[in-house]
Amino acid sequence: MVFLFKGGTLVTSNGKMLQDVRVEEGKIVEIGSDLKVNDGEEVIDCTGKFILPGVIDVHVHLREPGGEHKEDFESGTKAASAGGVTMVLDMPNNSPAVISQKALEEKRALVNDKAQVDYDLYMGATFDPKTGKTNVGEFLKSDAVALKIYVGSSTGNLLVHQKEALEEIFEKVAEADRLICVHAEDEALIKEHMAQFEGEDDPIIHAQIRDDEVAYRAVKLVLHLAKKHGTRLHIAHLSTTKELREFEEFKSDRISCEVTPHHLFLNQLELREQGNFAKMNPPLRTEEDQAALMEGLRSGLVNMVATDHAPHTKEEKEKGYWEAPAGVPGLETMLPLLLDAVNHGELELEDVVRVTSEEPARVFELEIGLEKGKAANFTVVDMDLVQTVENGGSGARYTKCGWSPFAGHKLKGWPVMTVVKGEIVFGEAD
Repeated sequence: MVFLFKGGTLVTSNGKMLQDVRVEEGKIVEIGSDLKVNDGEEVIDCTGKFILPGVIDVHVHLREPGGEHKEDFESGTKAASAGGVTMVLDMPNNSPAVISQKALEEKRALVNDKAQVDYDLYMGATFDPKTGKTNVGEFLKSDAVALKIYVGSSTGNLLVHQKEALEEIFEKVAEADRLICVHAEDEALIKEHMAQFEGEDDPIIHAQIRDDEVAYRAVKLVLHLAKKHGTRLHIAHLSTTKELREFEEFKSDRISCEVTPHHLFLNQLELREQGNFAKMNPPLRTEEDQAALMEGLRSGLVNMVATDHAPHTKEEKEKGYWEAPAGVPGLETMLPLLLDAVNHGELELEDVVRVTSEEPARVFELEIGLEKGKAANFTVVDMDLVQTVENGGSGARYTKCGWSPFAGHKLKGWPVMTVVKGEIVFGEAD
């Protein structure tokens, strides 16, 4: 099938331009003004709409294998396509955890035919204190997109917080010029705070158990390790002003960070309103932290936005604080939230492209872009479309968990078509 997307405005970080896009055999074969319609091709009218390079979400938990009752690759990647996301990078804290090349291959075999969008997979770091061995050698011979290190405990049982193990991993990964992605929370301080709040059950304590010092200590540690060894480092879900200021001292072409939509657009008061439905690691922060993260996006200090899409069932979230799992869905709402911010003058469309496509592609070395000869992965958005996020509806229609922490938010600007390798996977031909 040959498609001609006519009349749309193409957006890159450098600006906007009215251009047509011709797609054939999964690739962009021509971009130009007022292209002639050829015999046999299907014309897609994009008049009044914007065409963005495919959105890349570098941080998702699609729960397969082991947690398919929460999400699976089919439902999760369908949610991605509805959110304008054309590629996801899936985390390794599954059951069983993805900690070897064999496990990577088994996971790919399990999910490959279910994926509605492009994907790649992380490997998780491990350390056995009895033997003193890590699995860094296994990672270095693998084709994982990056090595994920949980310096603080979260969902699953992956955890490496011992200094000697981290030194070895950072050094060897640097020698191979591979990429490390870190969940940065200080495990010792988390345990100390948990003991202080034992017996309390109000979800608001989550913001105190994993306070900004918990995040800051871990971020400072991994930044110093990356600088010492010259390691390529990506910090997941940076959430506080203190972390941002520390990151600013170390940022380079080899050291990057992401922020999440929930840390940008929600704050810790939601723990009062939504209870465990607003519980995630790291927790929601203050309004001041929100403002600092948004300014970091505008200035270019923050490299990218990623969802940390981590769905759980309503039944799991309705348990008591200590039993309820941490994590929220986000694949269907990330782009609408950012487009709404554009409509409110907080960001420019060029900023959105930079933080959802161009920087993810650069940092994770992905051959993706809105250029002739590249895969036809792009997203068509209507900046005037207004919809309200609803549990089980707009913004949470396809994720298996069926709810969103943004339910009730009225947003202006939504994806209306998602194209992956030249196929319309969401939109008019859906």
